[in-house]
Amino acid sequence: MTAITLERETNNYWNLIKDAGNEVKLALIKRLSDALAPAVAEKKARRKKYTADDFAGIWDDEHYMAAEDINKAIRDARHVKSSRDEIWDKL
Repeated sequence: MTAITLERETNNYWNLIKDAGNEVKLALIKRLSDALAPAVAEKKARRKKYTADDFAGIWDDEHYMAAEDINKAIRDARHVKSSRDEIWDKL
């Protein structure tokens, strides 16, 4: 329903300016852009910038693996058993 209303309203404005010159259309674009600039700036201002202080104290060592365990897991995951290994094992 909102899309239909927006389309009707924009069509009304378009019918008013469609025969205007390019300079008039560009001036209108500038005025509309300038009118929207505060709304866009307000949305960008709401975004919080994070610092290291925001994350201080949230890490807990008991939920993470030690570096040696991570290295061992990576090494173990790299090895893929293939038929070649079976042949070497038999020899």
